[in-house]
Amino acid sequence: MRLLEGNNISLNIKQVSDVYQMFSASSSCDEILQCAKTLQNLLEVDGVALITLVIRPDHSINIERVVSSGFGFAAKSAEWDSIYQKKKFQYIDPIVSCSKSFRNSFNWKSVPSMMSLSENQFNFLERAQEMGLKEGASIGSFSSRHIYKELNITSVCGCSLNTEQLATLELINAVSAQAMTRLMHPVEELTKREREILAWSSEGKSSWEIGMICSITERTVKFHLKNIYKKLNVQNRAQAIVCAIRQGLI
Repeated sequence: MRLLEGNNISLNIKQVSDVYQMFSASSSCDEILQCAKTLQNLLEVDGVALITLVIRPDHSINIERVVSSGFGFAAKSAEWDSIYQKKKFQYIDPIVSCSKSFRNSFNWKSVPSMMSLSENQFNFLERAQEMGLKEGASIGSFSSRHIYKELNITSVCGCSLNTEQLATLELINAVSAQAMTRLMHPVEELTKREREILAWSSEGKSSWEIGMICSITERTVKFHLKNIYKKLNVQNRAQAIVCAIRQGLI
């Protein structure tokens, strides 16, 4: 079934679903890189970059991880990465600023209308264009991690995206951000008992019912669930079940 058309690109539900499922099941750098390449082919863009930034209470911004495929001119990619990090361009990069402030995907050409750019930011954009990053689109999403926040940005370069394609980028970002989080924070292995409790939970059993089945107290079941939430970095039973299923834990 055709989902959208635009910029001479046709996507269908199965293609988008395949990329979504690939990201959902990925946790290693190689797996995420393969997902990035698949997204690159799906959208027919020159490159894809997945970036994780850590923002601390003192407002410092650190680049923690980058997974990219074909981003910018190949001959200048390493040079640009080195300059970017050495000059700490994440503090003035308008794409980072917009990704922090807006929850929707956006084309880079729209940035001047989204925020007031300083002279340094205009100079940065000119320099980025010299490195092959003239047109593209991005979206960012936050996740809390103890006393700091992680900003995961999914970007494509080579062309601007139409409305439907931007919506697709938003959909994929939801799972690409989770994949980057798993890469940064590998899930602690669940015990046999924890897997058992999660499996029964996925079948709709209550803590009391699970306790009866496993011959343990309801209090012990809740204790195990609390440990499961901590290991999977989730807030409740429903999130734990979804996370466990996606990662093949149950």
